[in-house]
Amino acid sequence: MKTAANRIVGVFIPPGLALDSQNLHRYQLFIAVNLSLVVVIFLAQIYAIFFSGQSASGTIWTLGFTLPLQLWLLSALMLFRLTQRFGAAVNSSLGLMFLTVAGVIAFLGGPLGSVSVSLLFAPPVFAFVLLGLKAGLIWAVSVYAVVMVGSVMELMEVEFPDIEKTPNPKVGELIHLNVAYFSVMVMIVLYELSNRRYRRELVRIARRDDLTRLPNRTAFYQYIGDAIAYYEARQIPFALAYIDLNNFKPVNDEHGHSAGDRALRVFAERLGKVIRSQDQLCRLAGDEFAILLNDCADERLARLVVERLRRQMEKPILLDSGHSITLSASIGLAYYPRDATTLEALLHVADERMYRHKREAKRQYAIEYSD
Repeated sequence: MKTAANRIVGVFIPPGLALDSQNLHRYQLFIAVNLSLVVVIFLAQIYAIFFSGQSASGTIWTLGFTLPLQLWLLSALMLFRLTQRFGAAVNSSLGLMFLTVAGVIAFLGGPLGSVSVSLLFAPPVFAFVLLGLKAGLIWAVSVYAVVMVGSVMELMEVEFPDIEKTPNPKVGELIHLNVAYFSVMVMIVLYELSNRRYRRELVRIARRDDLTRLPNRTAFYQYIGDAIAYYEARQIPFALAYIDLNNFKPVNDEHGHSAGDRALRVFAERLGKVIRSQDQLCRLAGDEFAILLNDCADERLARLVVERLRRQMEKPILLDSGHSITLSASIGLAYYPRDATTLEALLHVADERMYRHKREAKRQYAIEYSD
């Protein structure tokens, strides 16, 4: 059921915005609300036609009032789909909501002493959630202005139809009151969901390296802690590979930092090609990288990854200047729990082996330049 609903909502999301993970939840909420309103209006039409017992003229009036509302809501969805103008589409739907509620207030007794005014909570709530604080404030001020104008008109004894004289007045008041409470509840829930999403995004940014888009040192330590906990629960060992590029400083000195940044990004991409989907690749700092090899009971697997990495490093990296460089790296492997049983000890073993490798193979893994 959830998958079917997602597919229906996805039909109205422009292809160019389908990958906008930062705002996708807003797009989905806007589409879901519009479609829900269309369905609710449709159910109201079914009730009015088959179960209300109203006259033919009353049925025609109901359809004449509700069909344009449905078309407007669907038009807002198509506006978003075809133009990608999310703000315009949302404001179009909110405008419809606003005008409809203003009409309800005008025909059901005016704003003073009428619970129908509570329906005006809805436009500012959804504007705030979908478009942000500024849009929410604009709609809130607009709603307040309408309420104040209507209230002044009532104080000046302008005649409004009285809700108490309409059929089933208590039912109408109950519906309006529930809509008001529902709007406030939706605002609180969606605001908290947005805050949680924002906090998760902040955590993700704090755990990500900006240059290579890989997890950083903080995230890597968390991954190792999780792997240790997983071993304690399932007795599945893992391995850690520390990787440090050899003599990388000359790249920055001779070709500039932009060339060095490009070399690091390419190197990170190549590292990603040699690991499995369950492994974790991170950039620790500068020209230091690390790989967490999960489910590594056989040491030959770790050595295979190292060998695949060496084959990747044999491929030259073409710089924007037209020069090409070939990188080499020193690698230190440590196995949990064979080499160490704590996070700090495991990191120390991998680091020591990496530096020993660097000292022993310094001449073998120099950076080579070619025009």
